[in-house]
Amino acid sequence: MRSAAFRCIKPQRASIQATLQLRHLSTDPTPAPNSPQILNKNLVQSRDYEAYVIGLLHPPQIQPAYYALRAFHVEIASIQAKESNVAGMRMKWWYDAIQNLYDSGKSSVAKGNPTIMGLEQAIQSHNLTQRFLERMVETRMGDLEKGSNGRFDTVQDMILFFERTNSTFLFLDLECCGVIDEEADKVANCIGVASGIVNMIRSIGCGHVGIPRDLIEKYNVNADDINDPRKLLDGEDGEGREAIKNAVKDMATIAGKYLSHARLYQGDVPKEGRSALLPAVSALRYLERLQSVDYDVLEETVRDVENTDSLNGRFWRLGHMIYLGRARMTGVF
Repeated sequence: MRSAAFRCIKPQRASIQATLQLRHLSTDPTPAPNSPQILNKNLVQSRDYEAYVIGLLHPPQIQPAYYALRAFHVEIASIQAKESNVAGMRMKWWYDAIQNLYDSGKSSVAKGNPTIMGLEQAIQSHNLTQRFLERMVETRMGDLEKGSNGRFDTVQDMILFFERTNSTFLFLDLECCGVIDEEADKVANCIGVASGIVNMIRSIGCGHVGIPRDLIEKYNVNADDINDPRKLLDGEDGEGREAIKNAVKDMATIAGKYLSHARLYQGDVPKEGRSALLPAVSALRYLERLQSVDYDVLEETVRDVENTDSLNGRFWRLGHMIYLGRARMTGVF
């Protein structure tokens, strides 16, 4: 596997967060506010809250490496093709910085960057595989060169992209947990692909055309309806909304199959690596909600998942913590 191509809610939430961090705070001295560990953790909290909560459920000694890896993942994922030449320069900067971390004969081009500093510590502590970090950057560099900006020509292109990004991140997370195991990699690969597809579906409700072009053509989806869904939301274009539902159902079915496979073999993953599998919880919960509204990604209770100011959005976050905590305690998602 490793040699393959992919290889009134707020007070309650604060209370749960405090509980999740209690063991960490009671065993280790509090890092300085400007330390790489805290800066990376804060970055993930502000830009990928669900991943931030998953980090809290990792063992304390692994959390600094996890947040450094997740911050790296967030940073390179945020580089968009619309930035033109600047985007390529930024991605090359990350690629060179990773190579320098493994080449003791070179001085780092990123000295002082908290994410690179965190990655350096993670590499030293957990012997992370260089090829995995490089692959994550190379895949996004290729995406930039094509100018696709996160849009895929085919479903297979989408799957391969998430194998090389999301799944590869989970391979690194497993390494941080001390797990180097082919069976664990197979489960992680399935979760990485599924969570990536689910995130694409979630982006549709936010106005991003996250449907591969082959499904757009298959169901005659009008991309403009996604960019500006007001007519669909007002009920003026029932056929357009139905087309999006059909395409989303195909995507959700594929993600569901990957998650079913991961669930079937999750028992093969060593106990130490179970925290790396927690992204499956978010994907499963979202697919269940999506299925309950017949895959209508524009339905209010689905779109509100992304709106932290809405009551539905707040309950979603609270429920997310509860489900994650249960999966962490039982080892089953």
